[in-house]
Amino acid sequence: VSKRFSVENLEELYAGIQLACDIYGVDLVGGDTSASMTGLTISITCIGEGEPGKVVYRNGAKENDLICVSGDLGAAYMGLQLLEREKRVFAGEAEFKPAFEGHEYLLERQLKPEARKDIVAELDKAGIVPTAMMDISDGLSSELLHICSQSHVGCRIYEDRIPIDYQTAAMAEEFNMNLVTAALNGGEDYELLFTVPLEKHDIVAAIPGVRVIGHITKPELGCCMITRDDTEITLRAQGWNSLAEE
Repeated sequence: VSKRFSVENLEELYAGIQLACDIYGVDLVGGDTSASMTGLTISITCIGEGEPGKVVYRNGAKENDLICVSGDLGAAYMGLQLLEREKRVFAGEAEFKPAFEGHEYLLERQLKPEARKDIVAELDKAGIVPTAMMDISDGLSSELLHICSQSHVGCRIYEDRIPIDYQTAAMAEEFNMNLVTAALNGGEDYELLFTVPLEKHDIVAAIPGVRVIGHITKPELGCCMITRDDTEITLRAQGWNSLAEE
């Protein structure tokens, strides 16, 4: 941390971290600080363990499994676009007031994402153990390709089934951006992407906040999205890749 941050700033930061720990049942241990010439950098390590028999990996998806997502997609990315626009408009004006009215949901999705513990609890309550699962941090397209690659399968998802909030659609139109591209590649939604056996369709479709968006196929069929006009588009990992070459 640099000297331009006050003790009160750090106390607020720790209060926020402690609040998250209280919500998710995490112990806050340690917290070393050192001087910085460039501002504030936070590095966090989380350590935990899973209940035997209930840990789901990325490599268990099977042919004909249903592909499901929780919540809606693309909102965090549009929230980021809004923040960046207002920062550019601000450009040092002392009396500037950002135009955030009516976009609170998008800002919250970018600035305060919530882990979907509720969906995990609902799946457990319904007796469903997904065959594969991960969270959507780098974009739906990237995460789905991870599951398909590690499970050695292909997939088909459908454009008209991808859940998108009204505010996301309105903001994409305002920015003249492709809405589906934002939903597929925006990332940072932290929703759950998971697969379940076909015979669980009626059960999983009845869970509030869960949407069936496609199905797993043979690997030779590849990974595609079916558009609203029945065109097949090959999915590409255009989201953030921390291991990509510069």
